[in-house]
Amino acid sequence: MYKLTENGIQRLSDMAFIPEAEGNIDWKQYKKWIAKGNTPDLEFSQAELDQQAAAEAERLQRIQDMIDNLSSWATVETSINNIASLTDAKVVLAKLARVIYWLAKNTAN
Repeated sequence: MYKLTENGIQRLSDMAFIPEAEGNIDWKQYKKWIAKGNTPDLEFSQAELDQQAAAEAERLQRIQDMIDNLSSWATVETSINNIASLTDAKVVLAKLARVIYWLAKNTAN
C-alpha cells in the first residue's frame, strides 16, 4: 500500500518515500501497483492537515506582507531615474536590498 503525501509517494510498509524516477525500482513497483487498479491512500492525518494549513497561511501572509510593504514598479523606476547623488543611490539600493533579503530569507527581518 502507498500513500500520496505533500512530499510525494510514501510506501506504508516501511514509510519510505519513492522518487518519481523511471530508473528507480521502487517507482516501477509503484507504477505496476497502480496499473493493477490500485490507488494510493489520499487521507492525511489531522496533524498533516494542520501542518499544511499552517504552511499555506504562512505563505499567504508573506505574500500579503510583500504586497503591503513594497512600492509599485512605477515608484521604483522613478526612484532609480531620480538618483542624483551617492546618497540617493544608497537609499534606493537599501530598499532593493531589503526586497532581495526578504525573498531569500522568507522573512522581513
